Amino acid sequence: MNKMEELKNVSCKETKTLRGGEKEMDKLPADSLEAYDEKYAKGYGLQYPDGHVIRFYERVLKHELKLTKGKILDFGCGNGIHSKYFMDHGFECYGVDIIPEAICQGQKFMGEHAVLIEPNQSLKKFFHKDQFDIVFANQSLYYMNNSDLKKCVDELYEFAKPGGICFFTMMSRLNCYANLIEEEYDNGLSKVVLKNRLRETTYINFVSNPEELEQIFRPFETLHIGCYDLFSFLSSEDEDGCSHHYIYIGTKK
Repeated sequence: MNKMEELKNVSCKETKTLRGGEKEMDKLPADSLEAYDEKYAKGYGLQYPDGHVIRFYERVLKHELKLTKGKILDFGCGNGIHSKYFMDHGFECYGVDIIPEAICQGQKFMGEHAVLIEPNQSLKKFFHKDQFDIVFANQSLYYMNNSDLKKCVDELYEFAKPGGICFFTMMSRLNCYANLIEEEYDNGLSKVVLKNRLRETTYINFVSNPEELEQIFRPFETLHIGCYDLFSFLSSEDEDGCSHHYIYIGTKK
C-alpha cells in the first residue's frame, strides 16, 4: 500500500503519524510544522476565501477565459477553504499540504483528494502529466529555497494541461516582513523574526519586482501580473504593517 492509499484509510489523528516522526520534523524550523499544526488545531486559517482569489475566478476564469469547470490542484491548500470555494463553483479540487491538522480540516471538503505530503516532496507519485486545468498556490511557494521552488514550479507546469492556467502568489520586498529580516542566505531564503504580536521566526523567499516574478515562474507564459495588500496599518513597520504580495497568472502553451 503506498502513502496515498494509507492516507485514504486513516483518521485525522492517525494521519499525523505518517510523516516519518520527530526526526524529519527536526530538520525544519520548529515553527514550520509543529507550531502550525497547533495553530490549525486552535482555529488558524481562513474561514472565507481571500478577495484576490474571488477576483481571480470572477475576472479571469469566468469572464476572460470562460473557464468554469475542470480540475484544480491546490498546492498548500491549508484548511481547504479556497478549494471549497472553487468546488462550489463547479470545479473538482485536489489539495496537498505539509501540515497534518490542515489536511485533516481540508478532508472535510475534499475527502481523499486532500493529501498530506512531506516538505519539498515530489508529487509525481500522486499526480500525472497534463492532469489539471488549473494549478493554484496561494501564499505557499515563498517558504521554499530557490532550488526547491524551481523543482516545484517545474512539476506544477508538468501537471498542468496544455492551455492550463496557473495562479501563484509571492511575498514582495514591499511587505513589512522585509523590514524584519535578520539574516539572508545564498539559497534565496531570509530569516524573519516577528517579535510583537506573532512572536515567531519564519523563512521567506522574497521577490523584488515583476521581472523576477516572471523569471521564477518560467516556463509558464505570463497572462497577468498583479498584487494585493490585505488589511494593514500604514504607520506600522512590524508584522501588522504592509502585507504586499505579487500575483502571477500564467498559462502552459
